[in-house]
Amino acid sequence: MDTEMNETLVLDDKALPAEGATQAPSTIIEKVEQFVRRFVFFKDDSLYRLVALWIVATHLHSAFEYTGYLFAYSARPQSGKSRLLEVLDLLVLNSSGILISPTEAVLFHTASGGTQLLDEVDSWSERDTLRSVLNAGFRRGNTVPRMSKTETEGYDLKRFPVYGPRALAGIGQKILPETTRDRTFMLEMLPQKPEERREQFRVRQIQSTADALRGEIEEWAASHCRKIVTCYDKDGFPYLERFRDRTMDVAQPLAAILEVVYKGSSELERARIDFVKAIAITRKEEEHLAEDMRILGDLRKLAATETPLIGSASELATMDGLRDKTDEYQVSAVLRRYGFETKSIRNGGMPKHRYLLEAGKLDDLLGRFGGSPPTIPNPLQPTTQVTTG
Repeated sequence: MDTEMNETLVLDDKALPAEGATQAPSTIIEKVEQFVRRFVFFKDDSLYRLVALWIVATHLHSAFEYTGYLFAYSARPQSGKSRLLEVLDLLVLNSSGILISPTEAVLFHTASGGTQLLDEVDSWSERDTLRSVLNAGFRRGNTVPRMSKTETEGYDLKRFPVYGPRALAGIGQKILPETTRDRTFMLEMLPQKPEERREQFRVRQIQSTADALRGEIEEWAASHCRKIVTCYDKDGFPYLERFRDRTMDVAQPLAAILEVVYKGSSELERARIDFVKAIAITRKEEEHLAEDMRILGDLRKLAATETPLIGSASELATMDGLRDKTDEYQVSAVLRRYGFETKSIRNGGMPKHRYLLEAGKLDDLLGRFGGSPPTIPNPLQPTTQVTTG
């Protein structure tokens, strides 16, 4: 393993080229970026690199344990979602073509060996039925069981492989269930201002260029596959350690490609910086983690006056420090996410399902997930009498 990959990455923008600097593409990733940039608008420049890495990764996905999906969403129509799928259709591995309202059978019969492009997800009438395929399909080896008719008019249980890269598009961030979104890189698409307008997309005019580029991607992937697998299996990615485990699962394949592409290049640090930024944006890591830590921090402050802090989600949400900025559903979701469970507790009244929050447990969580345990001025705290049962 190279020494530079054993060291903790310091993300320092000093002396690095300005974002969006234009120059002749020198790597396969930059060539793909340049092609995508011609027709697709992203507000943040770092997203072009992530999408380019994802496109190359479709040609290598069988070498990885996980493959994250792309999910292009917008608040309104005509924001570039379908255009992104059209561009992907030209470059990804064995494109399914753009599928609109596929049946479950189509989804799992065409999953293996190619890349599925799924549009207008918000209009699908069977989203709940399709969820099992989407949720299982991001991990290699996963299957969905279905009954299959035999030649003798009977039925046998058959398992269909569903692992494979997918790009989805639709109106609304929450059109996919949370479990499915957790497998995606979420790309917010926005209408273009006049100065942001891209080239017109005419397949007959760019088909030969796209075919040549896809051929170059295929050749590069085949010739570098062994190096990428070695990097994926053995090398560390210190710059991903700040993220959640699921994010690391879907980001590590892209990181392995990035490391091989830029190995020995002066552009490696800039590429890592752009990649980390794109991951934080598309995985919503920063906003979700910050909100979780705020709520846990507020609960820890309340625990300064009670040991332990007792309350149902609704009781906790109405306490000073949480009231007016947090509702009971947020409190409940955060506490359950970090392993807290309710118990039947009598706290000065009738028994009720309540949380029992110890200051030490909250301090530990805040320390592990990057929050700052509050300074408690008075270490002598009164003890709450609790009866369980």
